[in-house]
Amino acid sequence: MSTNLVTGKSKKHKQLSDMIGYVLNSLQGISEKDENEELINIIFRARQEMLDAQSYFDSVTDAELIDHAIYKIEAAKSQYVYLLKLAKDKGLSVIV
Repeated sequence: MSTNLVTGKSKKHKQLSDMIGYVLNSLQGISEKDENEELINIIFRARQEMLDAQSYFDSVTDAELIDHAIYKIEAAKSQYVYLLKLAKDKGLSVIV
């Protein structure tokens, strides 16, 4: 289980790093095409995280972990919806 925790933290750290990189790149004036591609990549990773959270919820058997699983789903869903809104505001279409 500790391996999953490390992987989960590593995945979250990578996603947070990607989001920060996206914001910094947009502030530094990186080309819009590169910026859009990066946003789309972040959206795909966020979608995968949401699917992983749902899979985790489906596999939880311990009643004490159900709240944790629900929290993971809601957090991943919120992030995904936020990123889709950013893409929409930029006029991008993301087909998943």
